[in-house]
Amino acid sequence: DLFPFAMLMVLLAPGILAGGLLAFTLSIDDFVMSFFVAGPGSTTLPIKIYSMIKYGAPPLINALSTILLVVTFLAVTISHYLTHRGRQTA
Repeated sequence: DLFPFAMLMVLLAPGILAGGLLAFTLSIDDFVMSFFVAGPGSTTLPIKIYSMIKYGAPPLINALSTILLVVTFLAVTISHYLTHRGRQTA
């Protein structure tokens, strides 16, 4: 019987997706925490971006920022669509 599990996942999906989007957004924003918590030999995306910007802004930074912006915008749009597809406007 997968019906109770499937129904539970349908109900939990918007919250899980919203939590993932929020975690992604906050992980990009928390440079200071990433800088102090990252161990030796590990480079997170915010630290890599900071080190590239420190020596000038190469076109790679502009492209990466554009890609992150587009991916975030698409994720929010898809989340909005999935959240509101079952609702009918009055």
